[in-house]
Amino acid sequence: MINIFIRRPVFTTMLVMLLVVFGLNSYPNLGIDLYPDVEFPIVNVTVTYTGASPEEMESLVTKPIEDAVSSVAGIKTLSSVTREGVSQVNLEFEFGTNPKLAANEVREKVAGVRKRLPEQIDEPVVQRFDITAQSIVYFSLSSETRSRGEIRKLAVDIVKDELQRLDGVAEVQVFGASEREIQLRIDPRKLEAYGISYQQIWDITNSQNLNTPGGKVKENGIELTVRTMGKFKSIDDIKAIVLSNQLGRPVTMADVVSVEDSWTEERVHARTNGKPSVLVAVQKQSGTNTVDVAERSKKAMEKMQQNVLPSDIKVETVRDSSLYIRDNVEDVMMSLVFGGFLAVLITFLFLHNTRATIIGAIAIPTSIIATFFLMKAMNFTLNNMSLMGLSLAVGILIDDAIVVIENIYRHMEDGKSAMEAAREGTSEIALAVMATTLCILAVFVPVGNMGEIIGQYFKQFGLTIAFAVAFSLFVAFTLTPMLSAYWLKIGHADSTKLSGIARWVQVILDKWESWFLAVQNTYLNLLRWALERPKRLVAMAILSLFLNGLLVPFLGTEFQPSYDSGEFQVVMLAPSGTSIEKMRELAAPVEKEILTIPELRSAYMVVGANRQIYRAYIGVRLVDLSDRKRSMMDIMDELRIKFRSNKNLKIAVQFMQGVGRGDARPVQVAFRGTELEALNHLAQELADQVKQIPGTTDVDISSEQSEPEVQIRFNPARAGELGIDATDAGRVIQMAFLGIVTKNQYNIADSDYDIRVQLKDENRLNIDNVANLRISANNGSFVRLGDIADVKLSSGPTQIDREGRQRQVIVYANTVGVSSGEVLTKIREAILPSLNLPIGYTFKLVGQAETMQNSFKEIGKAIVLAIVLIYMVLAAEFESFVHPFTIMLSLPFSLIGAILGLLLSAKTINIMSLIGVIMLMGLVTKNAILLVDYTNQLRGNGVPIKEALIQAGCQWPSRPYGCP
Repeated sequence: MINIFIRRPVFTTMLVMLLVVFGLNSYPNLGIDLYPDVEFPIVNVTVTYTGASPEEMESLVTKPIEDAVSSVAGIKTLSSVTREGVSQVNLEFEFGTNPKLAANEVREKVAGVRKRLPEQIDEPVVQRFDITAQSIVYFSLSSETRSRGEIRKLAVDIVKDELQRLDGVAEVQVFGASEREIQLRIDPRKLEAYGISYQQIWDITNSQNLNTPGGKVKENGIELTVRTMGKFKSIDDIKAIVLSNQLGRPVTMADVVSVEDSWTEERVHARTNGKPSVLVAVQKQSGTNTVDVAERSKKAMEKMQQNVLPSDIKVETVRDSSLYIRDNVEDVMMSLVFGGFLAVLITFLFLHNTRATIIGAIAIPTSIIATFFLMKAMNFTLNNMSLMGLSLAVGILIDDAIVVIENIYRHMEDGKSAMEAAREGTSEIALAVMATTLCILAVFVPVGNMGEIIGQYFKQFGLTIAFAVAFSLFVAFTLTPMLSAYWLKIGHADSTKLSGIARWVQVILDKWESWFLAVQNTYLNLLRWALERPKRLVAMAILSLFLNGLLVPFLGTEFQPSYDSGEFQVVMLAPSGTSIEKMRELAAPVEKEILTIPELRSAYMVVGANRQIYRAYIGVRLVDLSDRKRSMMDIMDELRIKFRSNKNLKIAVQFMQGVGRGDARPVQVAFRGTELEALNHLAQELADQVKQIPGTTDVDISSEQSEPEVQIRFNPARAGELGIDATDAGRVIQMAFLGIVTKNQYNIADSDYDIRVQLKDENRLNIDNVANLRISANNGSFVRLGDIADVKLSSGPTQIDREGRQRQVIVYANTVGVSSGEVLTKIREAILPSLNLPIGYTFKLVGQAETMQNSFKEIGKAIVLAIVLIYMVLAAEFESFVHPFTIMLSLPFSLIGAILGLLLSAKTINIMSLIGVIMLMGLVTKNAILLVDYTNQLRGNGVPIKEALIQAGCQWPSRPYGCP
């Protein structure tokens, strides 16, 4: 086969170019993203029940849904988060499960249990969790003259509609201001005076606002449609509704209700750079190009600002994920190009032959470009993982070609023709070159097939390297021998016969040669000394490995290294029950402090995050790294120190990095059991001890606070005497204090707005207003709520977490100056055993801590599989079951340099460094194969074993011109 490639140069060239053309055609269609497009087998069931407490939501909604969906096959974990008015049940399936089919099955189970759920809930929403379909750009809209409600209307009516039309945009969210609505504010005194009930107002309003079809009539051959027009055309139409007729005088809506075209009660407040604003978040579709979608969104917004939006509306991009992605991809691409250039340069320094260098260097671009074809076929994108794989593979891609060229060159020096040398030289080492490449594949294919979350992320990394290396082997066996046969020449230039730049290049090469020969002589002497003292050498190597093993505990462990993306967030938590006005007041000093950061580009604050008005966060965006002297980590540490003295808020400064969902803090420990009080006690005890560990910060627990509430418990006897039903009374209470929206909306042009029936603000101030609420009895009289029910202050949990159908409370912590693995080890080994958990209560690492634990296990499996595959390749290469162990004994000693390198550079053991260790195994094996294979060839030619080892040792690892 090799002879065919050499004798038919045009055929060989076109065969390689075919792969290059396919690669060039595929490259423009590759998406650009920060991480691979990962499909998590996670399904969420979300139910909203406005006003319901967490305990009610858990009992009425969460538990029935958990019971229903728990029978779905393939569930890995079943968890839920229940807050006021919201229940979210999360089902994580085993990897390999089709999330679309799983979602359909969950949907069927939820539909089957719907009748057991409260009628007042919004319909359950079942959807797949898609981490890649996320908000990538945040725009801020502000104005000096308009209210935020007016800005929101512009954002919804103009900006949102325009952005959603863009290809690749999945959803556009608008938040940070109230929505417009028609409010019917009831005056309870007038209501009682006229003898009109709350339910009467809601029924009449709802029934009046309706257009109904009336059929058709025919007149003079023309068919006319009959319609009853009941829809409100103006606020006056609502005011004119007649509620009753008393003594011949109609009582209208305006007599007892204040009808206002107003805004909903503010539950979310947004600010940008210290000014009130409305935020617009653009969410991309799964699998689309993040950079492209973000760029088109920004261009569309810029066009709207110039041509559509009023001149007083100021638009600012406060968060743009595409900037870091683009810069990161460009950096990796530059590293790839620079790495390729260095590989070629170093090859030239060793070969001293321009033609040989060019022939070998061709393998780099052809292999990389051809790889793009398979990347597109596998639906890969240009992201951190795939580009990192290509950049790491650059140095490997040229190896096969160089080994082939060297052997061809050696045969030419022996007097053979170029054609004969290319044929015999390639065939001679074909098996060894194939074995070295298969060893690289044996290392990276297992990496690309790991399980769990890490497998989803490293699939593109491992398989991209495998594709590139496979193509480089193909080029080494086709294009390289063909070009060598027709173009390679032997001989070295004489610097005295050259002039100009060529002379200077040759002088540099000669000096390099002199230096290298000196190094080679030193290595040769060291090698001879070592071969004469094998026992001493082995003892030194084992001792060195043992001493380096003792250094491992000093490295620390973490899931993934943090990076300076220039974006982080500050999360603030006030005591539960804090009003949104008070929360804004408490968050103001924190916002002011952040706005003084010299490196700040923009900052936006959202009060009322996750439907909790006592929670807020500030998204911080710094200037580019090249334009600031301090790193993002330094700025975050400074803020932590400044906010430590804040007594009113719990403040956590967090990265906006990581994979998966949930809280981003790396240290998370969950307690599980039945009683929330006991769980909170255990969590608080652990949190107090975690705070004492040096390097921990932002320590908090998930369910620490109790939310104040007004509880109403009816007296059945008293209420029954008056003919008041608890359910009807509950609906009146809900209408009075929460407000109930009518089924039919108020239409203005093509916009629809809710109509809400509710008490006036001044009648919804305190517990006395609740007790004094008048409820209509069957006899038409009105009864004070406090006379038929016990109205008192109480408290309940703000959030209830569950996993495995058990309640759980989670302890969170960030780390500064220490690795998360060190903190988790202290917690697991020193603190948790001393807590004396009650019977039926357990603990578990969750979140990023659990992900790290599972990922390390998967990497361990990949290492074991790689070792097994390497052994199989070596056994096939050397036709021996024992001989491969000779080479594989060098694998453990490769860790010496890795451990020392991590320690000296102050790096940790994480998924990236462990993947580096796996790659190191492949490189060590590859070099060892070449060394042993050449040694065996020399021994086959009658060279003594020591001399063969010396010749192989000073030739293969260094340069292709033998020992001095």
